[in-house]
Amino acid sequence: MAIHDITIEQGSTFAKTLTITDDADAAINIASDTFRGQVRKKHTSTEIEATFTMTVTDGANGIVAWSLTDTQTAAMGNGRFVYDLEWVKADGNVVRLLEGVADTTPEVTR
Repeated sequence: MAIHDITIEQGSTFAKTLTITDDADAAINIASDTFRGQVRKKHTSTEIEATFTMTVTDGANGIVAWSLTDTQTAAMGNGRFVYDLEWVKADGNVVRLLEGVADTTPEVTR
């Protein structure tokens, strides 16, 4: 698991990719796996601020994209949030890949 802080701009599309590798830095085949991730105000919040769309774009090379639409980011409050991304392996095991602070900057143009 790694800590990686992000900035989300309200009203803008947010998109990143992540490559899943082993300890030798070789890509892991994730073609049969799924991924999930959410943004919340704090770790204990019951309300979800946003849910990432997680798409395996190149399973054989371990690449997954994670994104939020401009509509999703426009609906978010501004300020400091927390997020994490989880890898749900085909065998049912869950691994937290990333977590961190998600700073949301306010939109001016609407």
